[in-house]
Amino acid sequence: MTDRWTMLIVAVLSSLLPPAAVRLQAADDDVVVADIQEDPSVRQPHMVNLGTNFDANLFEQHGNGWVLRGDRGQSSPAESPALARSRALGRHQLERIESACGITPEQRQRLLLAMESDIRRFAAEVERVREQYLGREINMNVPAGQKQWLAFQQDVRRCRDRMRSIFKEGSLFDTVKSSILDERQRDCLTAEAAARRSFHWRVMVLEALVRLDDALGLDQSQHDLIRDALLEREPALRIDSESLGRDDPNLRRNLVLMVLAGVDRSKLRAGLSPRQWQALAALMNQGRAMRSWIDQQGVLDELP
Repeated sequence: MTDRWTMLIVAVLSSLLPPAAVRLQAADDDVVVADIQEDPSVRQPHMVNLGTNFDANLFEQHGNGWVLRGDRGQSSPAESPALARSRALGRHQLERIESACGITPEQRQRLLLAMESDIRRFAAEVERVREQYLGREINMNVPAGQKQWLAFQQDVRRCRDRMRSIFKEGSLFDTVKSSILDERQRDCLTAEAAARRSFHWRVMVLEALVRLDDALGLDQSQHDLIRDALLEREPALRIDSESLGRDDPNLRRNLVLMVLAGVDRSKLRAGLSPRQWQALAALMNQGRAMRSWIDQQGVLDELP
């Protein structure tokens, strides 16, 4: 009977544990001992693979947010992530130009060549940084690991800033674009950019005003007063797809409050009750305090 129970226990353990994790020990009383080994493929939460997290934080994050990804043994992509992302941004740029002003096949080809040159230069710069972190794992529970994480964040921020400016002023793409587009095309492109910027700013303002109406109890004239003051101070929003912050309502709200903090306070105060002004002034101070953080998000070409 004892042998039958021993065989049954062995069968159950063998089905639940990896073969190397079970070691049977023969004893006089026929007791089965399971020696369970730690699976080396299971990562501890405080261990961070910087190579995996470099790609995730540079190519998957908008604005200036951060994520921590576990190392799941992912294989290297067939194409450099820097090349893939920058080419997607390039296609977006070219589509905007074609839609706004129309270009000839020759102009398009020249823009594509200039764009590819900028893309390869950017990818080479990013890959030099990325290679420093491939296979590099840190312990976030110790000061040395925390220091390396901060250095990693600084490197990623620099790469993010570079990615946002691939096709901006100083790039070969921007130089060629300025030289091959005629005056009509340049005017159309400028007007299209201004219209898109104004549209996105108006959406942000109206969204923020809904919350202000609820918080302050504004009447129509007060609503119009704040709305007009904000629309008159339209900031230099970046209008590329990577920097609008459309998915971050907190960023949009704080951006509006920051701009509102620069409005003539006497004019606003005169149109509000003492209670309303006290509440609005506190929100404006909050927006002013967020100025440095907003600048880091890359949503503005320059601060107002």
